[in-house]
Order: sequence, then structure tokens, then C-alpha cells
Amino acid sequence: MRQKIFPVFLALLLFFSGSYIIIFHPLSSSFSLHPSSFIFHPSYFILHPSVINAEPVSIPGMVTITASVRESPPSWAVMQRHLIETMNEAAPLYLDKFIYSGGTMRQHGKLDDDYECFINWPLFYIIGGDDKFLDWGLQQFNAITRQWTYQHQKSVHKEFVKHYDMLHLSEGYLGFQYFGLADPTIPENIDRARRFAGFYMNEDPDAPNFDPQYRIIRSIASGSQGPVESSGAGYMLNYGHATLYPIVKDLEQGWDKDPKRREEIQKLYDEVVTPCDCPMNLCITGLVSHAYVLTGDEKYKKWVLDYVDAWIERTKENNGIIPDNIGRTGKIGEYRNGQWWGGFFGWSGRYSIEMLFNSLITSSEWSYLISSDPKYLGFFRSQIDVLLDNAITRDGNLLIPYKMGPDGWYDYRPMEPFGLSHLWHASMNSKDWERIERIRKGTKNGPWAYAYAESPNPPAPGSEMWKPDGTLFDWNAVRNDLIGNKHRLNESPHLGYLGGINPDWPEKILNAEYEMVCRNIERLRSDTYRNSWGSQTVLTQNPIFTNGLAQMTLGASFTGFNGGLLNASVRYFDRDRARPGLPEDVAALVEKLEADRTVLQLVNTNAFETRSLIVQAGAYREHKFIDVKFTEQSKNSEGNTFFSEKTVPVNKDYFVVELPPATTIRLEIGMERFVNKPTYAFPWH
Repeated sequence: MRQKIFPVFLALLLFFSGSYIIIFHPLSSSFSLHPSSFIFHPSYFILHPSVINAEPVSIPGMVTITASVRESPPSWAVMQRHLIETMNEAAPLYLDKFIYSGGTMRQHGKLDDDYECFINWPLFYIIGGDDKFLDWGLQQFNAITRQWTYQHQKSVHKEFVKHYDMLHLSEGYLGFQYFGLADPTIPENIDRARRFAGFYMNEDPDAPNFDPQYRIIRSIASGSQGPVESSGAGYMLNYGHATLYPIVKDLEQGWDKDPKRREEIQKLYDEVVTPCDCPMNLCITGLVSHAYVLTGDEKYKKWVLDYVDAWIERTKENNGIIPDNIGRTGKIGEYRNGQWWGGFFGWSGRYSIEMLFNSLITSSEWSYLISSDPKYLGFFRSQIDVLLDNAITRDGNLLIPYKMGPDGWYDYRPMEPFGLSHLWHASMNSKDWERIERIRKGTKNGPWAYAYAESPNPPAPGSEMWKPDGTLFDWNAVRNDLIGNKHRLNESPHLGYLGGINPDWPEKILNAEYEMVCRNIERLRSDTYRNSWGSQTVLTQNPIFTNGLAQMTLGASFTGFNGGLLNASVRYFDRDRARPGLPEDVAALVEKLEADRTVLQLVNTNAFETRSLIVQAGAYREHKFIDVKFTEQSKNSEGNTFFSEKTVPVNKDYFVVELPPATTIRLEIGMERFVNKPTYAFPWH
């Protein structure tokens, strides 16, 4: 049992000053400033539920379902709770090794890598991690922002990176978006959300990133000090992330060793590549949509949809293929003699459709969430179909082209399932599931579709081309050696489970993530571990893994790494502690997903205490529950146990489940999807 502080210590001294109040916190002997409109906001009594004895949440008209089936908890439930508790205990090891008191980091990577070390901590909190993860996550975001403002090239201005490409910027700020799910009432973060979005809506005169006439972001790199006019050519050209074709058709090796040639190529790069809008910039829709969901201000929704609509129009103009470089006057291939490919992180880039799909996933999912207009899912779907229409079959493998060059499509590989998974999770369309099945049946040989760069060195020509290695591809295999964006490789076994062909997936994913936690605990205890990418040495020792837990508990796809939303069918709130996440001792498994139905199993592994939770329709209350079917266990007058099926109407976006000791309940939940305006507000807000 947790230690509780008696309610007498909850006394607050409120000082009114205009439209704000000053709240005194006796536990910390500190003051904080808050808008007076939030004076009676329940969140002030739930920010630290592990310390404050919060009253159970009570909402008028709540539908309450009580579990009655008593049985031994299934193995996955015990494993899930053990994994959560293990990560709760592992986090302090990580903090002790790499963090000074106050949150500043002892060891650094790049700016986005520093943020990435903690981006999933607020996500772990909303799944059911310890209360401290919200505070730890906030502390680290604040401290990293502060450090990069005053140290490390002073790369942050107004709490936002001065200039960065959207690939890295959207990776680093993903955790900031999760704070909306963890606690949407923090005034500091509301202010940040508005300011960050404002950098792309020309609300800050120092950051004219967006051209409203042509609906473009003016550069491949942007931020709180506006679009860049010059960016380093050496790294991007040598590492294959951009080209100068057709302006320079055959860039010689070693060009950057000759000062005169280096200056000449840099000038061309800043004429051909830098001043362009590119698909990777679509990832900014995550931050701007976050501001909309957090505040409800329609201007953010309008900006997102207008910007994505501009890209849809360009795609139609380009014969259905999204172009990868748009000039300052909105023309496709404006600085490449009309050539639509070759741009920054584009169709000829080293990571090709991995980068393109990340940006399309982010923009299409957020646009669909805030508009409910299926055309935005159609935008992403159309690019999948472009590749499938150009696929070939070789030695039993269905291969799609990953790149475009002077001779047309090339670099054929199997299609990774994570993009299709995102599309299907959003649409629940049977045709999208058929696309998944086509890929599954056409994937015969290993290795995995894309060999993500394994070292910081430029690739040798042809070294990263996909070649079958003779092994049979196991769609249902779960990997236990993943970090960061590579967790997308565990999307196919989850799809296999949802499709009924991988019944042991819950145990397999829990085993894999437990092994990865233990691996990182061992790394933390050792002083010898170093990642070959030096900037990721700290990141690759993070002992918090949330991909499998989000798949299991929320029915979510792998969360988009570049500003993507949490595409979940359900989420939870601990009713007794008035906080997000599963209550202590409660395990959850989404067993089936359909367009109008979600099947969810909840288990109370505690044999002594009742647990109570609120189940919400979607991560952002975007869905609606219609009814719930479940099995009820009872005894007749003769004391014999019997079971009966019961259906309870809900017609709301949440309901309550009471779990007496050692009970299990399987819920068949009727749903309408994407029918509500999305919000971060909790059910009792």
C-alpha cells in the first residue's frame, strides 16, 4: 500500500490577481501562477496522486460494469504487471547514472537524441507507469530545453530549436505531445503549444517559416528563428539524403576535400535543395494539431488542413505521386528543371519511403483525427498503392520500389507492414486489411525490408541494397533487440495476433520487452557500454519500453516516431487515484479490433483489493461507445454457479469497470469511430 498524506495537508492558500491566481503548495513550500479559470479544475487535486489522498472520481450518469468472473489470472496478465513494475524500479537507475540533480544531463547526444531519451516516459505514465514518470518527464524536458538554450551551441531559442530539419525536430518533440495525454492542464505547456505552433503560422515576426500565399514551408530546416537559407551540403550529399540531380548529374567522390569545389557545391545545394518545401515538413502537423486538441482553437485545425490540402493538390498535379521538392513559388521541381524527385529525405534518399511514409502517416492521421474526413487517409493510401502498382515478384517475394532515379523506379524490397498497419488502425477498412494480407503472403525471404543504417559512416555504393539471405521470413516473430524507430519491426506479429494467426503474441511481446529491459539494466550497471553511434549511447540504455504495452493495452499501432499521434482504440484512467493509466494490479489486453467493435479483457491480479477504472473511447475521446457485452457469473438459490450474457447500453465516450479481487472480464464493446471532436480533457474535466 502507498503512503498517503492526510487531507489536512491539502490546504491551499489562493491569492487572486486579475485573471490569475497564485497557489501555495504546502508540500513543497512553493507558489505557482495559474489562470483563474482553472481554480476549481480537478487536476489541481490529482497532479501528485501518489502523495495526495485523491477522492475517487465521480461523474454524473456514469455507466458502471462490475466484473464477477473469478479465476486465476492468465499468464500474460501476470507478466504485464511484472514488466510495468520492473520498469518502475529501473527508471531511477537511469536517472542516477545520466542525470544531475535538477535534470540536466551528464552526457549528451544531439538535441533530438537528448529529448528522445525520455519521449516515452509520459506515454508509460498514461499506460499505467508510476506517478513519478509525469514529473520526471517534465523535469527532463525542461532541463534539456534549458541546457540547449545556454549550452551546446545555444541551439534553442524561446524554448524551441532555432533551426532543424523536420525529421529530427518531430522526433524530439514527440514526448512534448504526450504531455497533453498525461496532463492537459499545465499552463506552461499550453503556452508552449501555442508558441510552438505559432512559429509555423507567422505569429512570431522572427520566424517567417510559412508562406500563406503558396502554402509552403520556406526551407528544409526551420524553427524559432525562421527558415534557413544555407545548410550543410557535405553530410547530406555524402550520406545519400539528398541529391543535386539533374543540376549535377554525377557528383564525384571526394568533392568536399577540394575547398573550391566544396564552395561551389555548397552554393548549388543552397540554390537547389535548401530553399524547398519537402514532404518531411508535413511532420509539423503533429505539433500544430497538438495545439488544436489541447486548446480547441480552430485556427490550428485550419492551418493543418490547408497545408495538407496543398500537398494533396501537388500530388494530383504530379500524376498521383507526392513530389519531394517544392520551390519558393509553389512549383514542383522549381530548382531542378521540373524534376519532382531528388530532394531532401525524398524519393532518391538513403531512407527513401521510410522517411516519406513517416511524414505521410503523421499528416494523414492527424488530419483525419481533427476533421473525420476520409480523404486524408486516402492521401496516404494512394502512395501505398503507387508502390504496389509498381511492384514486381521475384523468387516468390513481392517487392516494391523504394526509390526513384534517372532510370525510373529501383531498389526493390519487401514492403514493411508498419505503414499499412497505421492505415488500417485508422480506417478499419476491410480493403486496407486486404493490402496487409497481400504483403504478408508476398513476404517470403529475409532479411527485414529496410536495413536501417547501422553505423554513422556513409554507405558504400550498393551496400544497403536489399538482398534475400535465404532465410524464411517469419511474419509472427517478435524481436528482442530493438531501439527507437526500429520497434516498428514488431508491428507484423501484432497484426498477426489481431488477424488470428499468432495466438501466443501477448506472451512473446512481453518476454521480448522484459528481456530488453533487463539488457538495459545490465548496461546501466556497466561502465563499458558504448553505442557505435556515440550520440545514442544514453538513448540505447533507456529501460522504458512502451511499444508492446501500447499495442496490448490500448490496441494501438506502433506510435509514429515523427510527430505521430497515439492511434489507440481505448485508454484508461484510475478512478480511485484520479489519474491516467491502468490502476495498480490491473492488466489489459485488446484482443480484437473491428470497425464497430473492440474486444477487451481486463484482469485484477490482486486477490485482496478492488480496483476501479474508467475506459475511454480512443486516446483523444474521438470515438463513442454504443454498448458493452460481457459474461456475468452468479449463483442460484441452490448455490450452483452459472454464467449469463449481459448487454449494457453506454452511448458515451467512457464507462467504468469495477474489478473486485481476482476477477476477470472480457468486454465486447460496440463503437462508432471518429465521431467526436478530439480533446485531451479527462472524463471528469
